Amino acid sequence: MSNAVKNIAKFIRRNPDDKASSDLRDLCMALESAASFDLGCLYNLDKKPFELAMDLLAEWRFDRHVFERRLQKYLDEPDGASAED
Repeated sequence: MSNAVKNIAKFIRRNPDDKASSDLRDLCMALESAASFDLGCLYNLDKKPFELAMDLLAEWRFDRHVFERRLQKYLDEPDGASAED
């Protein structure tokens, strides 16, 4: 998720008082902490912050998918087969 987070951080630094910055910050925090988030506020974002939010969600989803597959791989191995302990 690092590319999307970096781009959001740049946007927030350039637009610290913008409502979109607050919404993007809230979205990042919600994804990080598995908290709820009102997706309706994304509808009110201008094009650039909306695209940043969509990029973040896409990277977050991909990262979770990779993590879950990796975890399942290790869970499927017989006890003691993993050398990465």
